[in-house]
Amino acid sequence: MAIGKLNLFVAIYFGMSFFSLQTNAQDTPAVTTEDTAFNLWLDGVRTEALERGISQATLDVALADVKLIVRVIKRDRNQPEVKQPYQQYLKSRVSPWRKEKGAKMVLEHGQSLNAVAERYGVQGRFVAAIWGIETNYGTVPLSYSVFDAVATLAYDKRRAARFRRELFAALAILDSGETTMEKMKGSWAGAMGQPQFMPENYLKYAQDFDGDGSKDIWDSKEDVFASIANYLKAYGWRDDQTWGRKVTLPAGGEKKLVGKQADGLAPDRICKPFKSMGVWRDLQEWQTLGVRRLNGGDLPPRSIAAALIIGDEGDGEGYLVYRNFCSVMRYNPSFKYALAVGLLSDEIK
Repeated sequence: MAIGKLNLFVAIYFGMSFFSLQTNAQDTPAVTTEDTAFNLWLDGVRTEALERGISQATLDVALADVKLIVRVIKRDRNQPEVKQPYQQYLKSRVSPWRKEKGAKMVLEHGQSLNAVAERYGVQGRFVAAIWGIETNYGTVPLSYSVFDAVATLAYDKRRAARFRRELFAALAILDSGETTMEKMKGSWAGAMGQPQFMPENYLKYAQDFDGDGSKDIWDSKEDVFASIANYLKAYGWRDDQTWGRKVTLPAGGEKKLVGKQADGLAPDRICKPFKSMGVWRDLQEWQTLGVRRLNGGDLPPRSIAAALIIGDEGDGEGYLVYRNFCSVMRYNPSFKYALAVGLLSDEIK
């Protein structure tokens, strides 16, 4: 009987021990081959960062818990600017809420926006529109670690070289003492703060407009506005022009009005890299070709170079855009994005 009880005890004990081992094995994430490769890659990043003058203390803080995030790579492959039709994309971004909220924000922060407009030569409504499109006027929570995001995309092969630069820029920002690790939060792509600046662009264009000694694009509205305006100014913004306008096309215009950049006027230097915008013509030539305002009226009687962006096929509509449109394209090189900014700016002015 004693032996039977002992055997039962041993069986229960080792059974529980085995169960415990199984449970622990399930609870502990397995280290994959990809994780190992990523960690080896990170060792190379640390070595290069030290050679670039980044302190060991900064590396210990920034890269101690950095992770490879698979969903970041998935999102990079499925960006809405590529996947969504024009109507769907623009409807969701130039929404009634965003228009109403934007108009309130322009009034509430009018003094700061006007001060920024005066210094940088960028109308406040465009600054507010970018702010609205990027983070819903600063209300979107920034949940991704910038270091997780840019390290993941630097490790991924698709845009590795570009995001490796962004990773070293992010390290340089933290190393400079400009901000804290806690504030280094952003989007899945590593875009930081309310204006969604990539780390390299933060180093180039972020501004300390409130004069507190920090370029705080996370919490200072003045710094946010000035940084956006400074970015647009750096890419040739002109405050004597708008972005463009939505237009109607003549029958068959979606095909017969399309041309190559070389077929028309020489575009502004800011616009020249965007060859997919097609042919540039004087506004009055577009008038002669049958392009009209949405209400059917004539185009403005002004001589200005414009390109025609065709939206969704078959809707008979398009967008005549001017050089400032190209400045917004430098912020995000997507026709849909730049159109959303322009259309929202018209609604909140």
